[in-house]
Amino acid sequence: MTISIHDGVIVGYTVNFLENELLVHIETMADEIVTVTFENYLAHDFDHVMAGSILFDIDEMDLNTFFVENREQFESHKLYAWPIGYEDTNELEQYLQKNNYKCYVISASLGLSGYVFAKTQKTKRN
Repeated sequence: MTISIHDGVIVGYTVNFLENELLVHIETMADEIVTVTFENYLAHDFDHVMAGSILFDIDEMDLNTFFVENREQFESHKLYAWPIGYEDTNELEQYLQKNNYKCYVISASLGLSGYVFAKTQKTKRN
């Protein structure tokens, strides 16, 4: 049976830098708790973090498209070597592609939204 996170409420999230994982815990409309695990995690950027955040979806976005839409943001991040050290955004984009990172975009009906750079993502029931 497919797990639907649409309209699920984010219960919390954790990052384990030793395991390179970001976990998002969600209470679904079916009243079950599921965990979305981003494996081989590199970095994330979340906005509007708040209790009661309601998910719309988590989608993988093509890196080229993502960088076209967010290039200016990463130009300012390079001064802080985030998410890695790079001279220009093309170098960062090439690094992510070469190392098989994906961009997962989290969209919300209410609250938490943003993106995660990781190699894989899986959802499982707890």
